[in-house]
Amino acid sequence: MKVIAFNRHPGFPVRIPPEVEIIVDSATVSAGRPVFLPDFSDGWVARLYPAFRISRLGKDIGEKFAARYFDSFTIALRLVPVALERSLAAAAAPSGVLGLYDYCLALGEWMPLPDSREALRVECGGLSVDIAPTEMRVEEAVSAVSRYATLKIGDVVLPCALPDMVSVKAGDDISVKVAGESLPPFRIR
Repeated sequence: MKVIAFNRHPGFPVRIPPEVEIIVDSATVSAGRPVFLPDFSDGWVARLYPAFRISRLGKDIGEKFAARYFDSFTIALRLVPVALERSLAAAAAPSGVLGLYDYCLALGEWMPLPDSREALRVECGGLSVDIAPTEMRVEEAVSAVSRYATLKIGDVVLPCALPDMVSVKAGDDISVKVAGESLPPFRIR
């Protein structure tokens, strides 16, 4: 399984070649499992992403047919070390190391796809964000990445990051609601 995270916010275009990070399978924690903060950084933030699970094998998928290739969605919580991210950005260095460390990405429970006509409300702590499905551009993201890599059953595409981040520390339990439904809390240890 691979997780492909797009470096864009809702409403921004999907570029070709896509600006993505590949998150390795050992970095992914399934629903209900705790996420552990490594000791190589002091300050951490959590980014939330809508996540879509690939349900068919596909390569070079046309945008028109991309909706056939994912079957469910959830919210993903990705831990990011603030100091390391800033130093990589300042040096204009590749940020691939941010997707390498173990247990940096937690996936919520998979749910049926949201209604494509209604905005999706995501609530986390004091944050509340409404995302229109057209702003996520899931079909564009799936199509764009499939030009360069074969998508396999079980792969996960994170088409955009929500604009706000949440500061986290060990011991936090982060609650998330999606369209009024609560996901199991993301436990930070």
